[in-house]
Amino acid sequence: MDYYTKTTIKCLEELQSSPRGLSATEVGERQREYGLNAIIVKGEPLWKKIIEPFADIFMLVLFVAAAMSLWHGEHIDAIIIAAIMLISAIIYYVQRFSTERILKTLQKKTNDRTDVIRDGEVVQLDTAQLVPGDVIVLDEGEKVPADCRLLETASLRVDESQLTGESLPVNKQTEPISEDRELYERTNMVYQGSFIIGGQATALVVGTGNATEFGKLAVLSTGKSDESPGQLRMANLMSGVVKVIAAISFVAFALSLYRGMDVAEATRFVLALAVSAVPESLPIAITVILVLGMRRMAKKKALVKSPEAIETIGIVTAIASDKTGTLTKNMLTVQQIWNHDPNERDILESIARSLLSASSKTRDPLDVAMEQYIPKAKRFSAKGIAGTLPFDQLMAMSGNVWSNNGGYTLWIKGSPEQVIERSELSAYEREVAHNQVKSMAANGLRVLALAHVTTDKIISGFDELPKKGRLTFGGLIGVADELRPEAHAAIVRAHRAGIRVCMVTGDHFETAFHIGRQLGIAETRDEVFDCRKMHEMTDEELEKVVQNIRVFSRVIPEDKHRLLVILKRSQIVAMTGDGVNDVPALTGAHVGIAMGGGTGIAKDAGDIILIDNNFRSIVNAVHEGRTVYANIKRMVAYLLSTNAGEVLVALGALIAGIPIPVIAVQILWVNLVTDTCMVIPLGLEPGEKRNMLKPPQKPNAPLFSRFMLSRMVLTATTMAALTLGIYAVFLGQHGVDYARAIAFNALVVMQWASAINSRSDYEPLYKRIRKPNGAFYAGLSIAILCQVVAMAGPLHEALHIFAIPSISDLFATSAIAFIVPIAIIELHKWIGRKYFAKGAR
Repeated sequence: MDYYTKTTIKCLEELQSSPRGLSATEVGERQREYGLNAIIVKGEPLWKKIIEPFADIFMLVLFVAAAMSLWHGEHIDAIIIAAIMLISAIIYYVQRFSTERILKTLQKKTNDRTDVIRDGEVVQLDTAQLVPGDVIVLDEGEKVPADCRLLETASLRVDESQLTGESLPVNKQTEPISEDRELYERTNMVYQGSFIIGGQATALVVGTGNATEFGKLAVLSTGKSDESPGQLRMANLMSGVVKVIAAISFVAFALSLYRGMDVAEATRFVLALAVSAVPESLPIAITVILVLGMRRMAKKKALVKSPEAIETIGIVTAIASDKTGTLTKNMLTVQQIWNHDPNERDILESIARSLLSASSKTRDPLDVAMEQYIPKAKRFSAKGIAGTLPFDQLMAMSGNVWSNNGGYTLWIKGSPEQVIERSELSAYEREVAHNQVKSMAANGLRVLALAHVTTDKIISGFDELPKKGRLTFGGLIGVADELRPEAHAAIVRAHRAGIRVCMVTGDHFETAFHIGRQLGIAETRDEVFDCRKMHEMTDEELEKVVQNIRVFSRVIPEDKHRLLVILKRSQIVAMTGDGVNDVPALTGAHVGIAMGGGTGIAKDAGDIILIDNNFRSIVNAVHEGRTVYANIKRMVAYLLSTNAGEVLVALGALIAGIPIPVIAVQILWVNLVTDTCMVIPLGLEPGEKRNMLKPPQKPNAPLFSRFMLSRMVLTATTMAALTLGIYAVFLGQHGVDYARAIAFNALVVMQWASAINSRSDYEPLYKRIRKPNGAFYAGLSIAILCQVVAMAGPLHEALHIFAIPSISDLFATSAIAFIVPIAIIELHKWIGRKYFAKGAR
């Protein structure tokens, strides 16, 4: 319905509602009729989800191999290959289901709440409970929860860019519009997904869920989300690996035929070799690890909105953090007051009359602290307030207009510099006031100035005040916010990790320096910058200045965004924020970190939401991001090195002209059991201390260092050399079948050893083995059990494994296959700790 063309009274009548809202009975009936206020987007059809794991080039290769086995009467081989395909698909389904379930759980934590008028009383409810006819109250910084017709507004400005693409805020009103208008011209409506930039409103809900304009767009939207930089890096790596394996497969096929192998057998062998060589399970495994990382970070009070943010937070080089609430407890208390003229007026009256109304849901903590300081006997009824001037960023002031015997008095609190400049003071009095400000700020106090002015009309904005000499100066008030006890240790930890920590605050220079020094952010005044100087500097000049700055004082939102742009020229920046004015900085940062207690628009703009508003949680998120990234590299290194070892075993045998040590079906078994059981557990390794004792990796850095590439080559060649050596020894003594069974078992055991080695890049085994990873030991146990079943159970005939009569041969070769690779890689780790790894010792 075109509610924007109707009066507010008519809209209420049509929806059978009133300014008192709906009753509980009416709400229940409408919820049954309209459902929850949730957008339901049709997902992938079930048939597509079922065939998805089979719609893969590697599954096609396995299908061809199974078909060829059937054609040549190798029914057991065909059944095994089909079973491997089915098991791989089941694993894919389980991983996908777990990932989707965790994502849904995380999304539930971000559910918004809004104020709703029900039966004449204001209650706060989950936005999903809204129904058409509800009357809601909207305030600055909130996200509009449904399509609404405005009933009452107070200086309402709305950001509708998500719907209309218009970046400028829209001023709203309540009068009906008589003619058809486009969405962006309906000034008496607000739509789901928009944000309240300023002012307040009471609104009537006219559309919920899929019936909203935003819901219609969501239903129409299709397509996959963008891949993270890490996923793109992995995709490029996989592409290169596929090309290399294709070339190796061609060579292996030619050599197989040259050595007299049957065409069908050579084809099956090469296909199995290709499938085992390429880590096709890696993309889904990475997705699982990223999502599990999101869940772990949520437990540490950092709610990550997308997997991409985990990787990015792990490579940040600078954190620009607000002071209030993040580095401090946001529990302001008045510590000192200074009355300019004790004989003139009681300063407590100046404080009481300048306090903003308590009706706002986003009330300034300063007002709360000042109100608590005033004795009840000195408080005044808000009925005498004729007008309120909210905090003005440009003027750095706020205040109230009070009626006064036919006239009006504006009571102001704000920046000492601004208030003193506009007050009627002599040069000496100004100097005394400024010195008092410096003295209070040097003790870490945030200083506000108080003043008042008598007028003959209600002042609606600070721009109506004269620039100089009209205000009557009242005095100063100093407040302090207690530092979080854990903040200093978290900052030290960030510094050790090579991360530059900057404090961004609106405080006076001296106050900012005092707090920065207490926190360990700044040591000298040269590391503190007064951002009022920015307006006289070019970007190039500012870039040179900020290189050594750690504390930015007197910052306004416009300065914050400009600082971010300058810092991003040389740093990977995480920026914190909690208000409407922080949104440009949050969206512009590499990682925007919103405060859980902040406004809805700030939380929507951020990539990560700090549930506890604590700086320590940011550092914990960095550690988790680095751990996840290190584990992903660990998974890739394990798969590529062991798969390369299998390829080298086959090529080595073909080149040497000896029978293949491991046949096609055995290669597929190794690929299924060892890779599947070990790769995801490796991605769940606890973080190493050295992750936070080294500088962050550059965004364009290669996935692996030269040292780690040498590790992978060493692992692959050790596996190949040891397998071929063991095979050659038993080939001469006992024949092909016996030697093949021994070699097959040795190859599997070496992969277990490689997985154990891969738990850490530099830490010695005797230390790493003491760090718990239940998933790893569970995966290893399953892999060992499956191998026992393959060697001695009912599967040994299906896998063409010769029953070895000598258990001593099996145990001896298993011990060699386990100990030798571990010893070689432990030596390599020692070399790394001694010569290459900063922070590993």
